[in-house]
Amino acid sequence: MAESDGNAQDQVDEESRLSLLNDALDQASKKIMNKILSQKAFAECLPFLKKKTLALFHTIFGQKLQSKLKEEIDDLFSFLNLKEKLDFLDKIDLEQAELSQGETVWRPTGDPSKDMLAYDMPALQSHKEELLSSLKELQAENENEKKKILKVVEGISETEKQIEGLLIKNEKTLEVLSSLPSL
Repeated sequence: MAESDGNAQDQVDEESRLSLLNDALDQASKKIMNKILSQKAFAECLPFLKKKTLALFHTIFGQKLQSKLKEEIDDLFSFLNLKEKLDFLDKIDLEQAELSQGETVWRPTGDPSKDMLAYDMPALQSHKEELLSSLKELQAENENEKKKILKVVEGISETEKQIEGLLIKNEKTLEVLSSLPSL
């Protein structure tokens, strides 16, 4: 078991972000030496040197420049505690890989409006559900109020009918009373 943990740690060290960054910077410095600071460029700047001397000078200069670049980069990495930070990221990646096996992970699409929409969508969906719930409650309240108003209107209609009935009775009574001789 300890051996497999050691192998996993060796694999992390071999493929760590810091080693990848160092390799990339080494390749970039070699490209700079080969393309920008090529032997031909030296020959153009130093035309008075012999070809052998120029080649030797170019090789020595390239090695010294690369070693100085490496020193400066290493100093910068140590000043920024880059190794610890990158190793921490590697550790987080390993932990996440163990946690999320088989799960899909959201990644930005590159279109900020779509990314923001994807980020905001759960909150918008939650607000929409809350609003729909509130709407249903308000519609239920409106239905209840409508029923109450209809009952009041029916009550008013009944009262009007009763009043009309009483008025008709009173008119008949008045007619009967008016037809009687006065006493």
